[in-house]
Amino acid sequence: MSPATLARRRSYHVGNVRGQLLAAAREILETQGKDALSLRAIAERAGVAPGTVYYHYVDKGALLGALAVDGFRQLAEAMRQAYAVKGGEGGLRSTGAAYLDFLREKPALYQLMYEARDAGRRPEVAEAEAEALAVSRAAIMADYADIFPVEMARQAADAIWAWGRGIAAIRFAGGEGCEAAVESAVRGLEALITRR
Repeated sequence: MSPATLARRRSYHVGNVRGQLLAAAREILETQGKDALSLRAIAERAGVAPGTVYYHYVDKGALLGALAVDGFRQLAEAMRQAYAVKGGEGGLRSTGAAYLDFLREKPALYQLMYEARDAGRRPEVAEAEAEALAVSRAAIMADYADIFPVEMARQAADAIWAWGRGIAAIRFAGGEGCEAAVESAVRGLEALITRR
Protein backbone atom coordinates (compact mmCIF):
# COMPACT_ATOMS: atom_id res chain seq x y z
CA MET A 1 0.00 0.00 0.00
CA SER A 2 1.38 3.40 -0.99
CA PRO A 3 2.16 6.11 1.58
CA ALA A 4 -0.58 8.31 0.05
CA THR A 5 -3.14 5.52 0.49
CA LEU A 6 -2.06 4.96 4.09
CA ALA A 7 -2.41 8.68 4.78
CA ARG A 8 -5.90 8.67 3.29
CA ARG A 9 -6.89 5.64 5.34
CA ARG A 10 -5.72 7.43 8.48
CA SER A 11 -7.84 10.47 7.57
CA TYR A 12 -10.81 8.29 6.61
CA HIS A 13 -14.04 9.56 8.14
CA VAL A 14 -17.10 7.34 8.06
CA GLY A 15 -19.50 10.23 7.48
CA ASN A 16 -17.65 11.45 4.40
CA VAL A 17 -17.04 8.28 2.40
CA ARG A 18 -19.23 9.36 -0.54
CA GLY A 19 -17.34 12.64 -0.76
CA GLN A 20 -14.01 10.84 -0.54
CA LEU A 21 -15.02 8.46 -3.34
CA LEU A 22 -16.18 11.29 -5.58
CA ALA A 23 -13.01 13.28 -4.90
CA ALA A 24 -10.92 10.21 -5.73
CA ALA A 25 -12.88 9.61 -8.94
CA ARG A 26 -12.43 13.29 -9.95
CA GLU A 27 -8.68 13.06 -9.35
CA ILE A 28 -8.36 9.92 -11.45
CA LEU A 29 -10.54 11.39 -14.20
CA GLU A 30 -8.49 14.60 -14.33
CA THR A 31 -5.06 12.98 -14.15
CA GLN A 32 -5.48 9.63 -15.92
CA GLY A 33 -8.69 9.87 -17.92
CA LYS A 34 -12.00 8.05 -17.94
CA ASP A 35 -10.53 4.68 -18.89
CA ALA A 36 -8.66 4.57 -15.56
CA LEU A 37 -11.89 4.90 -13.55
CA SER A 38 -12.27 1.46 -12.05
CA LEU A 39 -13.93 0.91 -8.69
CA ARG A 40 -10.72 -0.68 -7.42
CA ALA A 41 -8.66 2.35 -8.48
CA ILE A 42 -11.19 4.73 -6.93
CA ALA A 43 -11.17 2.76 -3.66
CA GLU A 44 -7.36 2.74 -3.64
CA ARG A 45 -7.20 6.50 -4.26
CA ALA A 46 -9.83 7.15 -1.56
CA GLY A 47 -8.01 4.93 0.89
CA VAL A 48 -10.92 2.58 1.50
CA ALA A 49 -11.48 -1.13 0.97
CA PRO A 50 -12.98 -2.01 -2.44
CA GLY A 51 -16.10 -3.41 -0.78
CA THR A 52 -16.76 -0.02 0.77
CA VAL A 53 -17.47 1.41 -2.69
CA TYR A 54 -20.36 -1.04 -3.16
CA TYR A 55 -21.83 -0.03 0.17
CA HIS A 56 -22.27 3.51 -1.13
CA TYR A 57 -22.76 2.92 -4.88
CA VAL A 58 -24.48 -0.11 -6.34
CA ASP A 59 -22.10 -0.17 -9.32
CA LYS A 60 -19.65 1.91 -11.33
CA GLY A 61 -22.51 3.51 -13.29
CA ALA A 62 -24.03 4.83 -10.07
CA LEU A 63 -20.71 6.31 -8.96
CA LEU A 64 -20.14 7.93 -12.37
CA GLY A 65 -23.71 9.25 -12.29
CA ALA A 66 -22.98 10.86 -8.93
CA LEU A 67 -19.80 12.33 -10.40
CA ALA A 68 -21.85 13.78 -13.29
CA VAL A 69 -24.36 15.28 -10.83
CA ASP A 70 -21.48 16.82 -8.91
CA GLY A 71 -20.08 18.22 -12.17
CA PHE A 72 -23.37 19.89 -13.10
CA ARG A 73 -23.57 21.36 -9.62
CA GLN A 74 -20.04 22.72 -9.96
CA LEU A 75 -20.99 24.24 -13.32
CA ALA A 76 -24.13 25.80 -11.85
CA GLU A 77 -22.15 27.25 -8.94
CA ALA A 78 -19.46 28.63 -11.27
CA MET A 79 -22.13 30.39 -13.35
CA ARG A 80 -23.94 31.62 -10.23
CA GLN A 81 -20.74 33.12 -8.83
CA ALA A 82 -19.80 34.67 -12.16
CA TYR A 83 -23.21 36.31 -12.41
CA ALA A 84 -22.96 37.59 -8.83
CA VAL A 85 -19.56 39.15 -9.53
CA LYS A 86 -19.84 40.17 -13.19
CA GLY A 87 -23.58 40.31 -13.78
CA GLY A 88 -23.34 44.01 -14.57
CA GLU A 89 -21.62 42.99 -17.82
CA GLY A 90 -24.71 40.97 -18.67
CA GLY A 91 -26.03 37.57 -17.72
CA LEU A 92 -25.05 35.98 -21.00
CA ARG A 93 -21.51 37.30 -20.88
CA SER A 94 -20.89 36.39 -17.24
CA THR A 95 -22.49 32.94 -17.21
CA GLY A 96 -21.30 32.19 -20.74
CA ALA A 97 -17.70 32.95 -19.79
CA ALA A 98 -18.03 30.72 -16.71
CA TYR A 99 -19.46 27.91 -18.88
CA LEU A 100 -16.58 28.16 -21.37
CA ASP A 101 -14.03 28.33 -18.53
CA PHE A 102 -15.52 25.16 -17.02
CA LEU A 103 -15.34 23.45 -20.41
CA ARG A 104 -11.68 24.41 -20.85
CA GLU A 105 -10.62 23.63 -17.26
CA LYS A 106 -12.52 20.34 -16.80
CA PRO A 107 -12.97 18.77 -20.24
CA ALA A 108 -12.95 15.17 -19.02
CA LEU A 109 -15.58 15.92 -16.36
CA TYR A 110 -17.71 17.84 -18.88
CA GLN A 111 -17.63 14.90 -21.29
CA LEU A 112 -18.53 12.46 -18.53
CA MET A 113 -21.41 14.72 -17.43
CA TYR A 114 -22.98 14.69 -20.87
CA GLU A 115 -22.29 11.02 -21.50
CA ALA A 116 -24.24 10.29 -18.32
CA ARG A 117 -26.92 12.84 -19.29
CA ASP A 118 -27.33 11.53 -22.83
CA ALA A 119 -27.48 7.90 -21.68
CA GLY A 120 -30.75 8.89 -19.98
CA ARG A 121 -30.66 6.15 -17.36
CA ARG A 122 -30.19 8.37 -14.33
CA PRO A 123 -32.89 10.98 -13.70
CA GLU A 124 -30.75 12.67 -11.05
CA VAL A 125 -28.22 13.61 -13.76
CA ALA A 126 -30.94 15.21 -15.91
CA GLU A 127 -32.20 17.07 -12.83
CA ALA A 128 -28.70 18.38 -12.09
CA GLU A 129 -28.33 19.59 -15.68
CA ALA A 130 -31.73 21.28 -15.39
CA GLU A 131 -30.49 23.12 -12.28
CA ALA A 132 -27.43 24.39 -14.18
CA LEU A 133 -29.59 25.39 -17.14
CA ALA A 134 -31.91 27.29 -14.78
CA VAL A 135 -28.98 29.44 -13.58
CA SER A 136 -27.97 30.25 -17.15
CA ARG A 137 -31.56 30.78 -18.28
CA ALA A 138 -32.40 33.23 -15.48
CA ALA A 139 -29.27 35.30 -16.14
CA ILE A 140 -29.84 35.44 -19.89
CA MET A 141 -33.55 36.17 -19.55
CA ALA A 142 -32.68 39.12 -17.33
CA ASP A 143 -30.62 40.51 -20.23
CA TYR A 144 -33.63 40.41 -22.54
CA ALA A 145 -36.44 41.22 -20.10
CA ASP A 146 -37.05 44.67 -21.62
CA ILE A 147 -36.63 43.54 -25.22
CA PHE A 148 -38.49 40.26 -25.73
CA PRO A 149 -41.64 38.69 -24.32
CA VAL A 150 -40.84 36.24 -21.51
CA GLU A 151 -41.35 33.11 -23.62
CA MET A 152 -39.10 34.39 -26.40
CA ALA A 153 -36.40 35.31 -23.89
CA ARG A 154 -36.65 31.78 -22.44
CA GLN A 155 -36.33 30.25 -25.91
CA ALA A 156 -33.27 32.41 -26.62
CA ALA A 157 -31.69 31.30 -23.34
CA ASP A 158 -32.35 27.64 -24.14
CA ALA A 159 -30.92 28.07 -27.64
CA ILE A 160 -27.75 29.57 -26.15
CA TRP A 161 -27.46 26.58 -23.78
CA ALA A 162 -27.67 24.27 -26.81
CA TRP A 163 -25.05 26.44 -28.53
CA GLY A 164 -22.73 25.74 -25.56
CA ARG A 165 -23.07 22.00 -26.16
CA GLY A 166 -22.28 22.59 -29.82
CA ILE A 167 -19.15 24.51 -28.90
CA ALA A 168 -18.13 21.60 -26.68
CA ALA A 169 -18.62 19.16 -29.56
CA ILE A 170 -16.37 21.29 -31.79
CA ARG A 171 -13.74 21.50 -29.07
CA PHE A 172 -13.77 17.78 -28.36
CA ALA A 173 -13.63 16.87 -32.04
CA GLY A 174 -10.08 18.16 -31.86
CA GLY A 175 -7.91 18.37 -34.90
CA GLU A 176 -6.34 21.27 -36.64
CA GLY A 177 -8.26 24.51 -36.38
CA CYS A 178 -10.45 23.32 -33.50
CA GLU A 179 -9.62 26.23 -31.16
CA ALA A 180 -9.97 28.70 -34.03
CA ALA A 181 -13.44 27.29 -34.77
CA VAL A 182 -14.44 27.69 -31.12
CA GLU A 183 -13.18 31.28 -31.05
CA SER A 184 -15.02 32.03 -34.31
CA ALA A 185 -18.27 30.65 -32.87
CA VAL A 186 -17.82 32.74 -29.72
CA ARG A 187 -17.23 35.88 -31.81
CA GLY A 188 -20.28 35.05 -33.92
CA LEU A 189 -22.52 34.78 -30.88
CA GLU A 190 -21.00 37.97 -29.49
CA ALA A 191 -21.87 39.75 -32.76
CA LEU A 192 -25.45 38.53 -32.53
CA ILE A 193 -25.97 39.64 -28.96
CA THR A 194 -24.39 43.06 -29.39
CA ARG A 195 -26.94 43.86 -32.12
CA ARG A 196 -29.81 43.72 -29.66
